[in-house]
Amino acid sequence: MTLQTAPEAATRLTIDVWADVLCPWCYLGEHRLQAAVAASPHAAAIDVRVHTFELAPDAAAEVVPTLDYLAAKYGVSAAQARAMEQRMADQAASEGLPYEVDRPARNSGDLLRLVHLAAEHGRAWEFLRAAQTEVFTGNFAAFETATLVGIGGRLGIPEAEVRDVLDSDRYADTVRADHAEAVRLGARGVPFTVLGQRLGIPGAVSVEEYTAAIAQAWDQTHG
Repeated sequence: MTLQTAPEAATRLTIDVWADVLCPWCYLGEHRLQAAVAASPHAAAIDVRVHTFELAPDAAAEVVPTLDYLAAKYGVSAAQARAMEQRMADQAASEGLPYEVDRPARNSGDLLRLVHLAAEHGRAWEFLRAAQTEVFTGNFAAFETATLVGIGGRLGIPEAEVRDVLDSDRYADTVRADHAEAVRLGARGVPFTVLGQRLGIPGAVSVEEYTAAIAQAWDQTHG
């Protein structure tokens, strides 16, 4: 699987994925999509392009416990919020993914802007997944500069560039443009996946469904 490569050739298949770092279903959906791509006989000719979709642009910049955020957002009790999250945690665990119910939440704009910086270095998918891992394993320092600089360093992204993004509004317009493009294509949330620029998948589906969609999109693109 090739991630964030040059424009596709006629012999390749491009998969466009819109996601928010804090979205649980994106976390699961990307895991399933990655498994489906890896299992495809055409894996070496598939390019995954990452796009951002900020689910809550008005969320506060201060870190709060996710359960508090969900209880306030949906008007439910703390116990109900925990039960909702535990169902997601159980599903993630069944697929081998770590998922901490007691994890941090805050505005995701900085992390999404850094996804676009990572794209400039050909590492958008890796940065997205690494940032999600920090969040979903319950690291309350997931949004701190040191953590994000560390992720960037492991991916070959210069520390100065990460700090420059965090100290500015760089890529904010790109985040908004990605969101607008997804809405134009019919997305009402994420994950949202478009295969071969023609086959759309709203939401997170099973590995088998992603596998079937990849085969269909490949045939449509190369038929």
